[in-house]
Amino acid sequence: MKITVWHPEERRSYVIYDWDGNVLEEGPTLSADEVYCDLCNEEVIFRPVPVAEGYALCDNCMPKLVPDWYDQVLNRPDGADILEAWYEQRYERRFKNKASE
Repeated sequence: MKITVWHPEERRSYVIYDWDGNVLEEGPTLSADEVYCDLCNEEVIFRPVPVAEGYALCDNCMPKLVPDWYDQVLNRPDGADILEAWYEQRYERRFKNKASE
């Protein structure tokens, strides 16, 4: 399974269409900061967001679904920068959680 990355923007949480492609219902607007794992509903802290088969993945689900995720990301032209950003984002979250205890 291939890992891609997504740079989220403000968007609808969901849109329901009829068979003719007409919009029947739109969910509330989510900000670019509101991204949830499509597998476990945990908040996704990584930016850019890791995606596999169209599913946004958190740092817990990504290695379960895509065991070779690290090599895939590292082999991208921007892979080293993405991995560095993810490492910093994970560290910031852990530091922030310890500070609030």
